[in-house]
Amino acid sequence: MSPWTATWLLRRPQTPVHDVELLDDAEQTRIAALGRSPRPPHTTATTIPDAFTRIATAAPERVAVTDGTTRLTYRELDAHAAKLAQGLHARGVTPGDRVGVCLDRTAELVIALLAVLKAGATYVPVDPAYPADRLAHTAQDAGIGVVITRHPEFPTVPGCTPTSPDDLLDAAGPAAAPHSTTAPTAGHTPDTPAYVIYTSGSTGRPKGVLVPHRNVIALIDATRDEYGLGPEDVWTWFHSSAFDFSVWEIWGCLLTGGRLAVVPYFVSREPDRFRDLLTTEKVTVLSQTPSAFAQLLDIDHSELSVRLVVFGGEPLDARMMLRWFDRHPESTSRVVNMFGITETTVHVTEQTLTRTLALAATRSVGRALPGWHLYVRDEEGRLLPPGVAGEICVGGAGVALGYLGQEELTARRFVPDPFTGGTMYRSGDLGRLRPDGRLEHLGRIDSQVKIRGFRIELDEIRAVLLEDPDVRTAAVVVHRDDPSDAATARIDAYVALSPGSDPATVRERAANGPRTSSPSTCSPSTCSPPRSPPSTSSR
Repeated sequence: MSPWTATWLLRRPQTPVHDVELLDDAEQTRIAALGRSPRPPHTTATTIPDAFTRIATAAPERVAVTDGTTRLTYRELDAHAAKLAQGLHARGVTPGDRVGVCLDRTAELVIALLAVLKAGATYVPVDPAYPADRLAHTAQDAGIGVVITRHPEFPTVPGCTPTSPDDLLDAAGPAAAPHSTTAPTAGHTPDTPAYVIYTSGSTGRPKGVLVPHRNVIALIDATRDEYGLGPEDVWTWFHSSAFDFSVWEIWGCLLTGGRLAVVPYFVSREPDRFRDLLTTEKVTVLSQTPSAFAQLLDIDHSELSVRLVVFGGEPLDARMMLRWFDRHPESTSRVVNMFGITETTVHVTEQTLTRTLALAATRSVGRALPGWHLYVRDEEGRLLPPGVAGEICVGGAGVALGYLGQEELTARRFVPDPFTGGTMYRSGDLGRLRPDGRLEHLGRIDSQVKIRGFRIELDEIRAVLLEDPDVRTAAVVVHRDDPSDAATARIDAYVALSPGSDPATVRERAANGPRTSSPSTCSPSTCSPPRSPPSTSSR
């Protein structure tokens, strides 16, 4: 207990424990500063199409997108998008409208996204593979009037008109001039929403996150110089446009003058073909979720020329990177783990991984990006000192505008930032800030479940499984044989094993618990371990 806290308690002896102030103003200011990047932020207030136009004007003949045999230069991409934007205007789209985009991952989809922005509108990406119910919900909830699609069975939604890229080209009339920007100035500013991406959560139905142009530009400006992003780079576009990792892949590439190599869906599902694409296209910047990258590690990857690997989307077990470092030394390939949230514009933190950190199984996701702010708070919303676990909150340049049409939820999750006067987002994730300003991500706050009276942390079971050298990745879920009967609940653990591993051995090790003792997250009177180990399945 600090002297300040002791004095505070002596003056207010009747204060309930949960109301005790642990930090004085000076200490709060110091800790708040600890959650900011040591690199100062430098960004320009502009829009995505304006930033793209500057790149296209400076190097119009540079190749912007490759998709199999299709190759589009920056001039061609700009002109095609401008014409589609004219077609959107002809179909009644005006600045500020939300336009759905439901296309397969191809060069045509890049054109469509840029076209919506050039029209002064906001794009709402939906994956053609989604169930009809989800497609319809997104169209209704977002108030989409026009959806660009080739999906013949796109559900009928009142007020929403499906239109193909071909229809828009016909509606556009005469060809648009190269480098033209069809978006009027009115209603098209850095604070205008650039996209709405729907994300699932504990609330049931997916909710739309409104992200303005300014945030995307800030993300690119925060990373360009640190990672040397530029015209010599070849990026992969691996992820669905409905997943916000695609925002980083597409605009991170095109707004730094690189070449975007489209990874077709079926290629992304076959590690051998994906490896061949990386080699053929001479990819230098690879963005992956850890689970996808684990499949690439299982095959020969020695010939790849990737200089930067960026992880995001899910927790990373750093030990899996040892196999990568065996073939790609840190001097030639930089590996960066980035913690991020859709509501805070893709990425929040950056942690460059080394062999030493991988051997130590680091849980650090690094420090905040320039312009982003990290806080760890308790249930009462008070700032917690370094080393104490609490809810991760994010402020600064990446905070979204809120949830579309959900004012009450927005007010609960997007709250005032007392240190900057801006807004911060309550992530619902558990973490702790280290004394060096780096964040350790500890899973979801709501990962605690109760099975037959026992309080159990699913992330703790997952952590035990990940300590097994034969386990590459793991997931832990609660399963009920009868959804209406809590007595049938059990914990199922799914593991992806290294080749040749025996699931029975993994079960035995899991039953023995962690190799090193760790403090319990609940008291003996309220928490007890299950009597039998969790069921395990290998996939």
